[in-house]
Amino acid sequence: MNDERIPAQRDLPPGRLQLRREHLVMEVAIWDRAARRRRRRLALVLVPAVLAVLAVTGFTTYALTREPNHLESIGCFETAELDGNIAIVNADGRSARAICAELWRQGDMGPGPAPKSLAACVLETGAVGVFPSSGKDTCEQLGLADLPPTYAAEAERFAALRDAIAAELGASYGSTERDPKCLREDEARALARRELDARGYEDWSIEVIGSGFTESSCAAVSLGFDGERKVVLLVPEPDE
Repeated sequence: MNDERIPAQRDLPPGRLQLRREHLVMEVAIWDRAARRRRRRLALVLVPAVLAVLAVTGFTTYALTREPNHLESIGCFETAELDGNIAIVNADGRSARAICAELWRQGDMGPGPAPKSLAACVLETGAVGVFPSSGKDTCEQLGLADLPPTYAAEAERFAALRDAIAAELGASYGSTERDPKCLREDEARALARRELDARGYEDWSIEVIGSGFTESSCAAVSLGFDGERKVVLLVPEPDE
């Protein structure tokens, strides 16, 4: 990334920095809890730039057809290899290929020209992985299932849910920043629950991570999502 595209670094209080770090660790763990961690060149998910570059995740193969259950993020792979460098980015309702193609065009996926085509696959974890492709059987050659046509509608639906919850809570997610609201835990839970129920996600639950809300004060909130467990994650960020 060039300097013009890197967000300005912010000084975060120690407590808030720790919460953001925990948030990132959970998001990476959601992708593949059993995977080895390696150094990753790029990560564009859930945290400010000061915490962005952390670890690469390796994935084992998956041969059966399945529906993706991680709609909150996409893995853009630098090479057609399961243990290659990967950028984890927020899904935004567009096709997975379009999102990763944009990273390639912007020069965020490493040296060399952008691939002529990309293949979108379902990883063992249920997450979406997009790989440089030299033919129509890229996913099969990797032992993965092709991303099904149903993904587009589900991704758009989930993006609408995420945006609605974030707007209600004044919450940040990924690289998206909002004007924060100061909420108590019961208020944050009620607002998130209302959007979940209204949009057909009644089977999802809500969890608070980090040090939690305090009984005597309110807090700004960041958001995370665990599609595998169907959980909305609330990360309180108390002022210090």
